[in-house]
Amino acid sequence: MLEPSEGINATLWLIAAAVSFVPFIMFLVSYLRVRSTKLLVTTLAFFVFMVKSLILSMKLFIPTYSDEFWWSVVAILDISIIGLITLALLKKK
Repeated sequence: MLEPSEGINATLWLIAAAVSFVPFIMFLVSYLRVRSTKLLVTTLAFFVFMVKSLILSMKLFIPTYSDEFWWSVVAILDISIIGLITLALLKKK
């Protein structure tokens, strides 16, 4: 059983995953039309953010889920997201 604050946090991360799905699809469709490296990198950044959000919402679906290990994974995903966004901004085309 989740504590109320854990349930609220997990629900908010699930909402963040759902919301990030929209720009992920938008950038994916744009990339498939234009084939721009910048759009591909941005698409990957939104995909990684969506995966991160799903990891942080896993408590809602798996009762025995322990997030202690996953905090390190999430930190690596955050670094990846920042790197991808930086790379997209530095790309000329």
